[in-house]
Amino acid sequence: MLTEAQCDEVVKEYAPMLARIASSYENDKHLQQDLLQEISLAVWRACASFRGDASVKTFVAKVAHNRCVDYVIKARNQTDNVELSDGMLISQNSDNQDKSRDLMSAINRLSLPLRQVITMQLEGFTYSEIASVLGTSEAAVTKRAGRARTLLEQLLGSNNNG
Repeated sequence: MLTEAQCDEVVKEYAPMLARIASSYENDKHLQQDLLQEISLAVWRACASFRGDASVKTFVAKVAHNRCVDYVIKARNQTDNVELSDGMLISQNSDNQDKSRDLMSAINRLSLPLRQVITMQLEGFTYSEIASVLGTSEAAVTKRAGRARTLLEQLLGSNNNG
């Protein structure tokens, strides 16, 4: 268990990672901020249940991803759209487009299972840690990571050629 002060520090320390996770689930900047607040609150509340079974970073990422999955499910229930990231197709061919924006755009076009794995990989998590966070096997994580990379190469290649 972490104290209230330790929880505050955890949320502060991992704020950049939490912001990147939020941006991988939500395209709209205003909604990203709302989601980030929800994630931060969820992490802060969950700190009381931290038992040290995993690293704090892994624990925080698991809470964040679980909150984001809930968010995606809620968003899907509120819209008729099957693909939540269609808006990311706007202005991908702009000459001023930054590579990291292209990457985030492509990541947002992946299915949720692939997006989860690649986002956590970019945060420096190992396959084992990702499997722990997502509650799946390392083999499944390895397969998803490979599929995600292949699709990202295709998506980013079509952006560079288009």
